[in-house]
Amino acid sequence: MPFDGLVLAAVRRELERELVGSRIQRVHQPDKMTLLLQLRTPGQSHQLLLSAHPQHARVHLTTRRFNNPSVPPLFCSVCRKHLEGGRVEAIVQPELERVLRLVVGVRDELGEIGQKTVVTEIMGRHSNIILVDEGTGNILDAIKRYGHAVSRYREVAPGLPYLAPPREKADPVGIPVERFAALLLERPLELPVWKALQQTFEGLSPLTAREVVYRAGVNLDLALEFCGERELVLVWKALGNLLADVAAGRFVPTLVPGPDVYADFAAVPVTHRESISVPEGINALVDRVFAFRAQSEHIATTRNSLLSAIAHRRKRLEKRLDACRQAAADTKKAEKFKTIGEILTANLYRLPKEGTDRVVLENFYTGEPVEIQMDPRLSPSHNAQVYFKRYHKLQKGAERAQAELAELEAEAAYLEALETAVRLAETAADLHEIRDELVAAGYLRDKPAVGPTGKTKARVKPQPLELKAADGSTVYIGRNNRQNDLVFRLAQPDDVWLHTRDLPGAHVVIRTGGRPVKPEVLEQAAAWAAWFSKARHGKKVPVDYTLRKYVQKPKGARPGFVTYTNEKTVLVDPRPVEE
Repeated sequence: MPFDGLVLAAVRRELERELVGSRIQRVHQPDKMTLLLQLRTPGQSHQLLLSAHPQHARVHLTTRRFNNPSVPPLFCSVCRKHLEGGRVEAIVQPELERVLRLVVGVRDELGEIGQKTVVTEIMGRHSNIILVDEGTGNILDAIKRYGHAVSRYREVAPGLPYLAPPREKADPVGIPVERFAALLLERPLELPVWKALQQTFEGLSPLTAREVVYRAGVNLDLALEFCGERELVLVWKALGNLLADVAAGRFVPTLVPGPDVYADFAAVPVTHRESISVPEGINALVDRVFAFRAQSEHIATTRNSLLSAIAHRRKRLEKRLDACRQAAADTKKAEKFKTIGEILTANLYRLPKEGTDRVVLENFYTGEPVEIQMDPRLSPSHNAQVYFKRYHKLQKGAERAQAELAELEAEAAYLEALETAVRLAETAADLHEIRDELVAAGYLRDKPAVGPTGKTKARVKPQPLELKAADGSTVYIGRNNRQNDLVFRLAQPDDVWLHTRDLPGAHVVIRTGGRPVKPEVLEQAAAWAAWFSKARHGKKVPVDYTLRKYVQKPKGARPGFVTYTNEKTVLVDPRPVEE
């Protein structure tokens, strides 16, 4: 998602209109890479977000709420000391660089007027937020401090002079066509024209560079080596026209939709791809896009964390299962020891009293000779007792293993159901419900979330999906075990209960009100049950259904576990709820 120089220019123009003259009331630092400025203009409050995140560095107004630490970080404290109570006097972007300077008029402890500047440098992993004293030109502090070990060009630390970041690209504004062509042709000739354009000139993301080439009427895949004077002039003119719109403030915040809803965005119209103009303004668009991305990344991080915890437990469980299966298989070995003990007992009169390390006797069960190892220090009777003891030990171990095996296999099925629920979860709330269940089951340590006031947040309450079937009937869908238990409790005896056969998935209930369920409603609910199951991408998935009164939850059973009888089965293709 490009936060390029053109986007920053559009953001700056809106900020200039909204914030110049505003007073900074409060400074917060919700995380190590984000600074929030609370500003006030007559009759209105604003919240300005500055981020030095390696992938999501940006500046924009935001309406999001953030949790702030109870003890502010050092950089936040320094900013509070120098900025709170000051007024925004200017917002400056040098040319089309991804650098924004927020100039704040302040009074020091002696009441003297001065200026402090908050410089936000959007430079990928080198992004930074730096507080500068305009009177001395020195750095007061930075959200990232570093020395020459990190950058040969400059050091960033309190007390050092502030140096602007090095210029890596040319300024395209007003550039002569000859210079434009010469700079482009310095790039590797196998590059597409749009990529050479983006790598050479400030302000352009891949999206806007492709848009310039498209507006020039040049093939987007045209390589630089096949680009003649005519094509270069056309691209130069298209870029000049775009920059003229930028200089005049003719911005059109544009969203480019994709599989994840917010695939791309720009500050200018995008004509080479399907796009949507956003009338709310560029700040609102950027805020929405990055809020969505933050939520998506939070969901992905939470999902991976839960899957990792489940995988770790399953790995340990598999070792115990293997050991139990091995112990349970020792029943055959135990029977062999028992048989040897019986053979020795039946032949005691024929054997020497001691000193024998092996004997060959007839197995009276098979009629075949069997060689038996003996302890020469023991009598034949004692040897027989040793074999009987081995038999009893293995037999008891096998019985314990059989009992434990059933419990472990039930836990394995439970973990598989948890993993399925995690993979199918679509919202952060669903994942937090599953996390609470993992904590309750002892698979995760309890780390309660803390709100902005320092109080522990309440655990997430299960929220099953409530839908309307084709005939208006209410259908409840439990997308994890806690929701499944709630769906089970909500259902009436004559409601219809559905679940994929022999596969982890959602408990689905059709509220019938005592009336027969129409076949199309039953099929629709079964298709939803298949969709919210491990068989989501399958075909002709078997789904069992029965009345709720035939579904039982055994006492002490794990969350989401039930037994049922009197079921029938229908084969359906999974269907998402949007249809």
